[in-house]
Amino acid sequence: MRRLAVVLSVALLLGCQQSPAPGPAPVGSLTVRLKAEGDALAGRGDYERAALKYQQAANQEPDDVSIRFALGSALSHLNRREETVEQFRFVVARGKPDSTEVQAARRWLVAAGEAAEAVTFAPSGPSAETAATASAPPPRPPAFNLPPGKVRGKIEARGREGREVNLALIGDEQWNTDLAIPLTGKLGQAFQFDGVAPGNYRLTAEDRETGEELWDVPVTVTAGKEIVVDLK
Repeated sequence: MRRLAVVLSVALLLGCQQSPAPGPAPVGSLTVRLKAEGDALAGRGDYERAALKYQQAANQEPDDVSIRFALGSALSHLNRREETVEQFRFVVARGKPDSTEVQAARRWLVAAGEAAEAVTFAPSGPSAETAATASAPPPRPPAFNLPPGKVRGKIEARGREGREVNLALIGDEQWNTDLAIPLTGKLGQAFQFDGVAPGNYRLTAEDRETGEELWDVPVTVTAGKEIVVDLK
């Protein structure tokens, strides 16, 4: 809980002067609060507001890898691919090579067809070569050497025409298990995923307001082909 600064009037023995008001809360405490609020929002599936909180936290502590990873994770659930790539590249460049954040960010970048750059902030000295080698990006999955496919369809209204839903194509194979392609759709309307690497996925849809899972269906994307999946 945020600490509230309270100005206390203290009668001093000499001069009966009022004590000065305490200064603003330390940046660290504000950052912790913003990060915690973002985590709570993300846990409820409110990724837009979570991303805003994480961005505010990142503005306070721009070099904090855990915050940048959380921001990238929230953005990956929205239609903001370029920003997700930017955040995950930062995590790969600045984080510890064996950390969970770096490994997850690197896998996402590779699965999304965005080769993770080698660390450019490695320490000087004999350990620099070791750090660079440990963080070298894994090879590009073969699926990305094939023509991408497309997934389109229509979402059943279920009596709630126009209600927003969070759609996602989630990788269902070892090479793409960390890949989640987000899309915002509406009940009763059409949707389309373009540029999807061939492979097996699960197409999920959840109510954007309540987080209720509405659909979870298997989808196989074929190179250069279009697949129609109507959510009924």
